[in-house]
Amino acid sequence: MQLEGKRVLITGGAGFIGSHICERLVRDGVDVTVFDNFSTGKMENLRAVKNKITIIKGDIRDFKAVSDAIRGHDIVIHEAFPYGVATRSLKKQFIEEGALGTFNILRASVEHNVQKVIYASTVAVYGIQKYIPLDEDHPKDPFLPYGATKYVGELYCSTFAKVYDLDTVSLRYFNVYGPRYATFDHSAIVHFLERVLENKPPLIYGDGNQMRDYTYIDDIVDGTLLAAKKEKIFGDVFNLGSGQGIRIIDLARKIIEISGKKLEPVFAKLNEYRYTDKGIPCGVTRKVGDIFVDDRSYVADITKARKVLGYKPKTKLEDGIKKTLEWMKETKKV
Repeated sequence: MQLEGKRVLITGGAGFIGSHICERLVRDGVDVTVFDNFSTGKMENLRAVKNKITIIKGDIRDFKAVSDAIRGHDIVIHEAFPYGVATRSLKKQFIEEGALGTFNILRASVEHNVQKVIYASTVAVYGIQKYIPLDEDHPKDPFLPYGATKYVGELYCSTFAKVYDLDTVSLRYFNVYGPRYATFDHSAIVHFLERVLENKPPLIYGDGNQMRDYTYIDDIVDGTLLAAKKEKIFGDVFNLGSGQGIRIIDLARKIIEISGKKLEPVFAKLNEYRYTDKGIPCGVTRKVGDIFVDDRSYVADITKARKVLGYKPKTKLEDGIKKTLEWMKETKKV
């Protein structure tokens, strides 16, 4: 499917990932509408294209607003979800956004004959790994409610494909980073960069042996648009990651090296952890004596996305870190 000449609506289009997708589509000559409630999305993310797109302020929990926005569009890219939700707190799980909001998007898409819906899911649906790299058939056993909420969205997508013949695809993003990632507390890369720019050592939670697959934003945009162009996927699911894992301790050392600072990583003391209401840090799986440990290691098996979508991540971790560092300097985020 060619996107040129199509009308594309991006929910959460003023957010980190959504705004980058928006810019790429505009560059490619696509008619773009952004639908965002601006609770975490920012108008400044759209400043390069705001005069070339339609912007609708609305909430995905409001079905009428969703229906009115989707009417007349060919493709919906559903990125809307608040930042920083991977938490134990029962007060910040955003079930309505994740479940009802996604249902509203799918319902309106059926009613208005949308050709395709792309749903932004997450590595968090897998939970603690049984093996790595993780392929799409890995058991789904979310460690936190956030992952469960996103998995519900996947199930809605596959069900709508079967029952209503709506062409849907779910994309499990792995640890996306890059310019405009605004929530330092939920990205080790950005958090470490923030600290080294302040001449502070990277602060590691856990023992540093947990692995993550960091995927630069440009590669995520590539994969998302490849999925949008692929016809008749009907409820399928794909991992979008770099396919390369790195231990958190090694990530900290790499960032120090790139920054040129003379620092050494340090490990968080108990009073330095971000606690929730229950007194348990968010990013750990268990406590061993006085030490918190994160047993989760996420590395994407992207074989399926390569074969079916033609997905080929291009950005090396070192290059992506350098680009993110420059953005942080230029925008005076720290």
